[in-house]
Amino acid sequence: MPTLDQRRAQFAWEHAQTGTGLGSPHGRGYANMAKGASALIMSNGLMQTLAYYQSRTGNNSTEAEKLATDMLLWLQNSNVLVFPDGAYIADGTFNNTMNALLHTNSTQYMRATQEIMAMLRWLRQFADVLKPER
Repeated sequence: MPTLDQRRAQFAWEHAQTGTGLGSPHGRGYANMAKGASALIMSNGLMQTLAYYQSRTGNNSTEAEKLATDMLLWLQNSNVLVFPDGAYIADGTFNNTMNALLHTNSTQYMRATQEIMAMLRWLRQFADVLKPER
């Protein structure tokens, strides 16, 4: 059975491949956004960063939406957003995950943030290696 860090790496590898495979220059945009996502979370917070990526229009909107979707899916796959009775409250969709984050306690919110940051460490490295040269 893989460790949590191995699961993070596998998830990041698969999603970095599709994110950077969006075609040049989209793949480079995804890699650059993945590289800056941790800093955005640290300075603005997880919910604000997710909202920012989800609302992007114009340049790099495809890459931003892909990165937001990847982060939402990791929150779903990591099972960090659960009620005390064990019921799962995030399903990978933007609205439901944001609602779950809004109604969690501070410990769960911090755990979700830490989990996203841990996955992003893998994602930014893989995306940087896989990004198109031009």
